[in-house]
Amino acid sequence: MPTIDWVFLCDYAFVDASGKASIIGTFENIFTVSLPAHHPQLYIALGMKFNPGDNFELSSKLSSPSGKEIAKINPQRIVIPTNAPNIGKGMIAFGFYGIRFSETGEHHIEIFVDSNSIHVIPLNVIIQQKS
Repeated sequence: MPTIDWVFLCDYAFVDASGKASIIGTFENIFTVSLPAHHPQLYIALGMKFNPGDNFELSSKLSSPSGKEIAKINPQRIVIPTNAPNIGKGMIAFGFYGIRFSETGEHHIEIFVDSNSIHVIPLNVIIQQKS
């Protein structure tokens, strides 16, 4: 089963053809002046360790402090070739788009492997007073 080495919440992330990761604009908080607040996109960048022949589904969901599901990433099948090195490392990036926040407080982004929760990322939505 794959394991997570590191996780970033960011504005954008991608992996180029050579496997080089780019992570742009990391953050932990979203500031808004009012609710509901619309956020155009946020990405999750995962550094993972894989074993040769690993075959799993990766998915995620974003929940409000009251537990309401705000957005989700449907399961994506990840297959690691059997001729990969003994322990392979790689980055996976995926994004949530057009998110509508209707609550302040600590939201949670949960990451699943084969429907099992393996990691939770906190994301705070904070009302910021106008200057």
